[in-house]
Amino acid sequence: MIRKMFNINSIFGRLMVSHMIIIFISLAVIGIMFGYLVQNYYYGLKEWEATNNGRRVASLVSENLEEENILMTDEISLGSTRTKIVTIARSTNMEIGLIDENGKMLLNVSSIQANLSLEPEELNHVLSGNTFSKKIMGPEYKLLFMAIPLKKTEDNNIKIVEAKNTDDASQVKGAILIQTPLGNTATTVNNIMKLILYSFLVALIASVFLSYSFSERITKPIDSIKKAALKSSDGKVEEVKLPDSSTEEINHLANTYNYAARQINRTLKKQKSLEKMQKQFVADVSHEFRAPLTSIKGFLEILIEQDLNKDDIDEYLNIMYTDTEHLERVLSNLLVLSKLDTEKESLNLKQTSPEFLIKAALKSLETKIRDKNIKINKVIDDYLLDIEIDRNKIHEVLINLIENAINYSKVGSEITIKVKNIEDSDYSVRFSIIDNGIGIPEDELENIWKRFYKIDSARTRKVQEGSGLGLAIVKDIIQKHNGEINIESTVGEGSKFTFKL
Repeated sequence: MIRKMFNINSIFGRLMVSHMIIIFISLAVIGIMFGYLVQNYYYGLKEWEATNNGRRVASLVSENLEEENILMTDEISLGSTRTKIVTIARSTNMEIGLIDENGKMLLNVSSIQANLSLEPEELNHVLSGNTFSKKIMGPEYKLLFMAIPLKKTEDNNIKIVEAKNTDDASQVKGAILIQTPLGNTATTVNNIMKLILYSFLVALIASVFLSYSFSERITKPIDSIKKAALKSSDGKVEEVKLPDSSTEEINHLANTYNYAARQINRTLKKQKSLEKMQKQFVADVSHEFRAPLTSIKGFLEILIEQDLNKDDIDEYLNIMYTDTEHLERVLSNLLVLSKLDTEKESLNLKQTSPEFLIKAALKSLETKIRDKNIKINKVIDDYLLDIEIDRNKIHEVLINLIENAINYSKVGSEITIKVKNIEDSDYSVRFSIIDNGIGIPEDELENIWKRFYKIDSARTRKVQEGSGLGLAIVKDIIQKHNGEINIESTVGEGSKFTFKL
């Protein structure tokens, strides 16, 4: 698990490391800023508290200065004044001192062993009637030093200056110097910083679990895709389930993979179908060639081994010639289908009259029509639109359809050929070939377009020259022209082939 979390070669590891770095830096910055603000706030609070205490002590000291004390005359003994100030200093744990209007130190009651002193500019500031304070920071102590000016009131008393002096500076008769410890702030601040550090560690540990969960949530779909790809077998690629409440990018990735999986499955399915068709094609071709070749071989053996009269020889030769024509027709149809399958053969498109196509097809089949005494009924619109087609290909379509109608119609029956203009459609002309033949069963209609497909044995025995490729060629040619072809048929009543161009 640890290796997975910090493996920077993986997306999961990189997410974890990046999250940890961002969270660590964020927490560190927040901790430092918070510690700095807390420390400043605490020191400010202690300074404010010490300042207020100092001013109260200074007021108390000024009230105990007698009128005849050292600030008023240099000739009076300190006497009881010193005793009172010492008592105040000890009780408040403050160092208290007095200076006169010339800045001379008159009294220094030291209870915490520190020197009270002012710089010249600081002294001038105080004797001008201004309160002054500063912090004295050392490795082992932190002190607040204050200097509060004293002035003589109208009733000859000595009082501290409450605010900035706006009177004559000559009213200032000296100042009280107070030095007070800020307390054991270092210990308190250290405790606060430890608390911040512990909070930082707890937040960091919590962030590790949150980062792990978040990274796992992001990379889980990717792992699912990887596992699905590795598990893909038996010619099928598995799709992955879309994760719940995931990001658009992950959903897009999963959808893209599923789309690719569907395309691959479709391609594999098509490939299997093509392989199956190929095997079936080879079997069908073998079947189509085997019967006439076996027939030819058998008659040749008879001709070689037996002494036959001329009539028998002629009969056998005619049969072999018919079988040879059948083989030639099958090979010709296979060549046409092969060209259509390659999709490389371009159509030689020309504007052509539909009526011309019908006449040419009927002319080619004139002998067969006459031999079966078939009546052809033509129902053609007077003003047919010319269509852009490959004449030879559509001629082959008409030959196949009309020849099928002739082959499967009774002697002396009728075949109707209709050609109509089409309005309000994507096509221009509709061709229909209608016969009154034996018809096709409904469950066979979808299969007639397959290569080498024949309806049943009874039907094929009646017409031996059929190869089962004609209608497959017809459909391919119509599709090459972006046309449409369909069939309607009823057993015993006949069939109707319709195609649109």
